[in-house]
Amino acid sequence: MYKKLLLFIVPFLLGLDFQNFNQPNDEILWDKWGIPHIYASTDDNLYYMMGWAQMHNHGNLILKLYGEGRAKSSEYWSEDIGRDKLLHQLGVLNASQKAYALLPQKEKQVLISFAKGINTYADQNPNELEEKYKVVLPVKPEDILQHTFRVFYLEFLINRNISKANKWTAGSNGWAISGSKTTSGNSMLMANPHLNWDDFWLFFEAHLITETNDLYGTTLVGLPTIGIGFNKNLGWTHTVNTLDNVDLYELTLQNGQYQLDNEFHDFTIDTVQIIEKTGSGKKATTVLRKQSAFGMVFKEEGNKAIAIKWPNTDGKLNIIGQWLAMGESQSLEQFQKALAMNGLPLFNVIYSDNENNILYHFGGNAPKKSGGWDKWQKVVSGTSSKDLWQGYYSSEEVPAYLNPESGWIQNANDPPYTSTFPAAIRPDDYPSHMAPNEMGFRPQRSALLIKDAMNLNLDQLIALKHDTKSEYFLRIKEDLSKIDSGLLDSLTKEALATLLSWDGSFEENSTGPVLFSMFAKELGSKGVFAEEWDFNDPLNTPRKLKDLTHVTSSLQIAAVKHQQIYGLLAVSYGDVYRLEVGNHSYAANGGAGSLGIFRTMNYSPKGNGQFFASHGETYVCATEFGKEVTAKALMSYGNATQAHSPHVGDQLELFSKKQLRKVLLQREDQLQNLEKREQLSQMR
Repeated sequence: MYKKLLLFIVPFLLGLDFQNFNQPNDEILWDKWGIPHIYASTDDNLYYMMGWAQMHNHGNLILKLYGEGRAKSSEYWSEDIGRDKLLHQLGVLNASQKAYALLPQKEKQVLISFAKGINTYADQNPNELEEKYKVVLPVKPEDILQHTFRVFYLEFLINRNISKANKWTAGSNGWAISGSKTTSGNSMLMANPHLNWDDFWLFFEAHLITETNDLYGTTLVGLPTIGIGFNKNLGWTHTVNTLDNVDLYELTLQNGQYQLDNEFHDFTIDTVQIIEKTGSGKKATTVLRKQSAFGMVFKEEGNKAIAIKWPNTDGKLNIIGQWLAMGESQSLEQFQKALAMNGLPLFNVIYSDNENNILYHFGGNAPKKSGGWDKWQKVVSGTSSKDLWQGYYSSEEVPAYLNPESGWIQNANDPPYTSTFPAAIRPDDYPSHMAPNEMGFRPQRSALLIKDAMNLNLDQLIALKHDTKSEYFLRIKEDLSKIDSGLLDSLTKEALATLLSWDGSFEENSTGPVLFSMFAKELGSKGVFAEEWDFNDPLNTPRKLKDLTHVTSSLQIAAVKHQQIYGLLAVSYGDVYRLEVGNHSYAANGGAGSLGIFRTMNYSPKGNGQFFASHGETYVCATEFGKEVTAKALMSYGNATQAHSPHVGDQLELFSKKQLRKVLLQREDQLQNLEKREQLSQMR
């Protein structure tokens, strides 16, 4: 009998899922929200399946982005030759090629495996891809780094410094909370980046599981490594920081040379040809690349030129390597070692872990240079070597601190000095060109929400995060009440009453936000307050409206415009502002960060006086680091863009209700919420 039992049990055990014995199968468990939980026995398999998974959800977008990153939009699709030229002219493409050649083998192999996964998916699923994008195939490992450089250096950094990018709107919120403020005594982390709801700005959510790590988070579409995430021991988020590492110089020219100190020097010059697809065929355009000690020439006129200086033109800084190291870290010490790589070009880092540490780090390639902040916000005369960059500040030299006495850290794209109170670091501690000293209404709202909150559990933290009140309105409401309504015409009087009866919330049924948004636009952003912002009273200033006559006039103009468009003043916010992705449409909540709204949403005109969400709350993830990590998250627009995917906009209803999903960290939960299961053998 015993032998018969063994004969039955042994084959059964051999057939069991090895994951039950902590030996992960090579497979993807797709949950009902289109999020891949990738189990891999090797890093090669992990990033191969990550490439496959991203193609499954974003195949057309990825190929489009890689074609653009190659600077071949004009050749492939007769589109955006201007960007193609800029990628060459400013040396972005060239720098990415240098960076690929310098990559350590570990990071290079990640790109190789990721590209293989992309190409195999394309080979096996040709009908899932639009014909126009197949010209990009096969994807090469270099394409991934070229896309990375295009996004970070051209789009995030350079384009916010040249005139065509005046509407650049990247942003983010982040909180780290120590156990002194939570009911459990565990630290918490709230990640909340704000980017556009389309194109290269989109995020991809994924779960990467190996025998040595269990990493969950998000990355920009087309990148292989998690950029905002957590594992069983620690987590981090990013916010776009006030780092100034792109500078414009005015060069003085003479006989084809540029002045440096008292001499004229030759440019380093080469050319590259761009092929442009036209209606009758193709034509070649030559792009001239001119490099000076002050950077790459962007524009020339007469005896003057504008040069743009930006970081990592030599390709020596390793973005992929730093994010890999951050995600693989299992302790504060390992994470700080990853930060010391200084490979990311920008971003604050906000960190929590299961040892109850919280950390703030002003990350990025901060150049050493002469002069203060204001000097470098203008075009600088490029004639003196004193104004050349002198390398970058190390990770030990930039603003950073660990475990502030407040027990909390916040950042809403404000400078490092206002990230907690009492201040853990001060402007006088650092060179004045490192960052400005200011604090807008959104970071003030952020700090006010979290600073006095105590005995928080994760759901309470999430509720605070969904606050929609305008700090700007709350700051001026009392002053508005001092306006003598007896002197107003009937429409302006009604408008004032509408605002004074409103609590400042941008909720779908609120009847004050549409009018207030128009009023704030008329009021303007400069010279409004009698008392300007003060670092010594950072959460109560600016205050006191300076000129009530101007305020009254602005309200009158806004009321007339509002009445002309909507026919009445008390219009519901959700009737005007909408959330629309794919076939999903809901009333919106949340509003512009410039109005001091923490739940930041920006909208684009839809016509007929309506607007649709186009930028803002993209990814939200609230994490608690206990014995077992727990988390809730939301990808506002869904985790896919492929036209026939059910996950285009499938999380939008939760967004409209200000709800997050449970993050499925346990295999049992993933299997209970399983949409599809793919074995690696099916992806070969």
